[in-house]
Amino acid sequence: MAVYELNGGNLLRVARSIDGKLQQQYFSLIGLSKTQQAAVRREAKGVDEKWAALQSKAKDKRVRTAVTPKKHTTGIRGINLVYRPSPAFRVQVQAGGKSMVREFSVKRMGAETAWNDALKFLAECRGYARIPADWKTRMPKVPKKAPAKR
Repeated sequence: MAVYELNGGNLLRVARSIDGKLQQQYFSLIGLSKTQQAAVRREAKGVDEKWAALQSKAKDKRVRTAVTPKKHTTGIRGINLVYRPSPAFRVQVQAGGKSMVREFSVKRMGAETAWNDALKFLAECRGYARIPADWKTRMPKVPKKAPAKR
């Protein structure tokens, strides 16, 4: 909860950072009766809950659209191309306090099927209703052999 008491409990501050911008609002409790103070506290909690929902939505959007360098990954945060010894898409994600890892073999499944299954698994883990459209277009080229190590 981001409701803070200031000035010896005479002032409430609600503050959240949404999309890198600080949202804050102050509520005064000075000269109010106990019931009026309780009403102001409920209002502050309501503002905090509204901003928490906006903050969560903004975070989900950032995670969904985050692009990582193709040199190290597939371009989608959470899916890597690994070689064991044949290529596979490895999905690594944390959801609900659990770390989930699953690999989809390109040799066994084919590149297209392995990619679609990896996307489907990642979307399920993150709680998306369906696979985001821009993910489907980001399928990387899968070389037959692992790149030479330097």
